[in-house]
Amino acid sequence: METSKDLAHSSCFLYKTVEDVAESCVAFYHDSLERKDTTENVERRNQLAKWIRDFHQKSQTLTPKVEEAIGNLEKDSCLVLMTAHQPNLFAYGGVLRKATFNQVLAEILFKRLGIPVVSFFGVADQDLVDDRWVKTAQLPDVEKRNGLLELRFDAPEKLMINSIGKPSERVLLSWQNEIKNWISRQSASIERDPGFSNLQLDSKRSESFKNFEAFWKLIQRANDFACSYADFNAFVISGIVNEVWGYATLFSRFSDCQKIFESEFCGLLARFEDYSIYVKEAMGSEGKLNGGVFGKESETIPFWYHCNCGSKTRLAVAYMDNSIGGRGSCLRCGKEYVFDFQSKTDPQISGIVSQISARSLSMPLIFFHGLGTSCYVGGVGGQEYLMQAKYVAKRLGLSFPPVLVWRPKDFYAGIGQLSALVHFKRISGTSDFAKYEKIKSGFKKILGEIDREIQEIEKQKVNIMSNLEIEKEERIQSLKDLAGKQSELRRITNYSVLMRNFKLLENVVGVMSLHPCIVDYAVNVGLEQTSEQWIAFLKENGNLSSNIRLKTLYDVFFQSIAGMLE
Repeated sequence: METSKDLAHSSCFLYKTVEDVAESCVAFYHDSLERKDTTENVERRNQLAKWIRDFHQKSQTLTPKVEEAIGNLEKDSCLVLMTAHQPNLFAYGGVLRKATFNQVLAEILFKRLGIPVVSFFGVADQDLVDDRWVKTAQLPDVEKRNGLLELRFDAPEKLMINSIGKPSERVLLSWQNEIKNWISRQSASIERDPGFSNLQLDSKRSESFKNFEAFWKLIQRANDFACSYADFNAFVISGIVNEVWGYATLFSRFSDCQKIFESEFCGLLARFEDYSIYVKEAMGSEGKLNGGVFGKESETIPFWYHCNCGSKTRLAVAYMDNSIGGRGSCLRCGKEYVFDFQSKTDPQISGIVSQISARSLSMPLIFFHGLGTSCYVGGVGGQEYLMQAKYVAKRLGLSFPPVLVWRPKDFYAGIGQLSALVHFKRISGTSDFAKYEKIKSGFKKILGEIDREIQEIEKQKVNIMSNLEIEKEERIQSLKDLAGKQSELRRITNYSVLMRNFKLLENVVGVMSLHPCIVDYAVNVGLEQTSEQWIAFLKENGNLSSNIRLKTLYDVFFQSIAGMLE
């Protein structure tokens, strides 16, 4: 029997090129026309269109292209591509790149099929703020811990993202100042290197600030129209995708649109005994895997119930005679809930449908079936539960479209990366990053030798402290002498400088391996240019396993750097 581990090697998640994905989508679309009546899909899409329009009106991103796409969604013949994500703070490039992939895929499919193709982006605003990326964004900064500057938003634990108020003007100003200071500090560290032209650097820094100011206007506007923290982050993403990039991507909050899938939720409840068996099979003997579902998912009702406190309740299945129900306590306030959904074969949830949301495994089952989705672009963190969902869908006889995860590493020469290189060059005496490991090993050896000498003196201090035969005054003087010897050793070996330089060396790797937030792209590449380069890569290269080399304002400074961006 095929398990979720077997599905890890399924071609469903592994595609070489965009063309391969398109071929699978075309085949799936034709199969779906033969397999089922699309009447319910059309009804769901019309209902979804209303919530999409509401989102874009409130976010002020109802562009002519979005209007046209909403009209296409409401037509009988339409192919739907989907992706979804939490509304993270200044989301990293991979979140927005999913919209770019669907934009390119939609163009290819329209040419092949001659029917409207719509890209839908679901905003998972009912997730909990416990996820660090919901309230943390990262920028490369070699002088910070681990080479990372973190922008943070303080929020109570175990609340849904849409239950949190939007950022205050004070918080916005602090982020704005922090990013401006970050640009200035990176520039200042670069200027200290005599190998760079300050005049040329001044020009590039000016462009970076100009890029940032344009980006910040979008941030400020998103906050002006937002009613919650979730809205703020979602409006930022939509502003970039719909206005700056000009995509026709359709956005909707899950908190709005999930209520239209009442019959799909009831369908899973009506088959819960089978669903439970298949979930258990999908999870295998290992139970919860990395990125997979809750360990007792097979005993859990396939939706959350939302508590009045703004948090959520996980409902364990409870059978009562011929009815099915759920019981559980709120994750935050502990309030107990017990529900009777009545008949096992015809459950009723109309009284609570506006207060529930799909769980990670049931979300694709609900949306793919309800909308007749023909492709889904997922994220790295969701691969395991998507594999598990695919298995369950197959066993239940539900359609499951092609799914892919496109997560290349964007290699580019930004101001943070350039600052890291300057530090590397200063510490090592070379710009050849290929020598990094050798240089780091040299530092470790020197520091290790000094540490051994310091520890040897420390042992002598312990021996003196434990030797009761030594007079108190003599003991104190001996300890002072040894402490002085340690201090002298640190001084003559320049231990503190060596240690700081070693930590900076480690931070250089942190900078170069970082998947930074969208602020870094805005400052160094420019938002419009980011989209243009991603699209060009997909159309000209199209290899979904390849990393991407982006052009930036600072490329001129990296022309002589060996191996830094590889």
